[in-house]
Amino acid sequence: MDLTPENNNEENEKDPVRSDRSLWYMAIGLGLLILVMGYLTLFVDDPWSIFSNDKTPVTVIDDNSLLDQNASMNDEQVRSSLVKFIEAFYHDQRRGYFDPPSYFAPLTETFYNYHNLDYTRLKDIYWKRMSQVSSFSRTWVVSSLEFSRANSKITATYWAKERYFRPSVRQQYSADLKYEMRINEEGKIESLTVIETRNESVVQLAPDTISTPPDEEFTPDIAVEAPAENKIYDMAQVEVEPEFNGGQRELSKYIASSLKYPAAARQNNVQGKVYLSFIVEKDGSIADVKVRQGIGSGCDEEAVRILQGSPAWKPGSIKGASVRTYCILPLTFQLQ
Repeated sequence: MDLTPENNNEENEKDPVRSDRSLWYMAIGLGLLILVMGYLTLFVDDPWSIFSNDKTPVTVIDDNSLLDQNASMNDEQVRSSLVKFIEAFYHDQRRGYFDPPSYFAPLTETFYNYHNLDYTRLKDIYWKRMSQVSSFSRTWVVSSLEFSRANSKITATYWAKERYFRPSVRQQYSADLKYEMRINEEGKIESLTVIETRNESVVQLAPDTISTPPDEEFTPDIAVEAPAENKIYDMAQVEVEPEFNGGQRELSKYIASSLKYPAAARQNNVQGKVYLSFIVEKDGSIADVKVRQGIGSGCDEEAVRILQGSPAWKPGSIKGASVRTYCILPLTFQLQ
């Protein structure tokens, strides 16, 4: 006799066994939590600031206007901007890019051993220097950066390690150089010079005996042209630069004794530098005086008058022959 209830299958179908999904929900939740915490850790400087109502103001410094507003910056901001500026300056050069308007003042007072340079002359001198070397490398030492501030101007010093090869004399050169960079109120370089050299090494390499037969004398294949009769030379091209008789000290005395401060400039408290371009002829006379950058109020005309009345200078020369030389001179107007 079969005692199995007839409705057993029906009850199993009505109450099926269901799996517990709570573990799946916990795993998904834990995974999401790990993703959120990972994001906050990698991409948020202070994760707890998200839950805080306190907002800390952030100061943003525009790299392109580095130090034109340095008077409103603290020392830490100036240092940070200087590092970015110098790094960008050398990074462009490593890429083979040298654009004076991006970094230099319209008239740069000093660039290495050259003075009073406009953008064209600055660029010519830079590429002339680079054409004389190969395999050039420079690494500036960020930790060596020091600076001082005065009247919205900055004077920075830092060390750089330089190494290059001079093909013309077959010399390998390396040294640690201390640079001084002066930056004006507009955030542009007005002077860049080397003020100290350490660990200088010059290694003379033997001539290439494969390309130069032993019986032949080695001669460079760069021809030096004799100075042309009426050609005007740049200060970077002459071997001996023109100068006022007696040097810079006597020139300063002459300017101080000749200068008559214009009444309009005195009344309007106009001060600054007037930059003049001119030519020192072969006989030392001054010609073609022009104002390259003026300050107005009669100062430009006074500067031209002083230079036109200047005694003869010592002319520039190439290979002992006097040549016509293009020069730039700043005259300072300052009220006492």
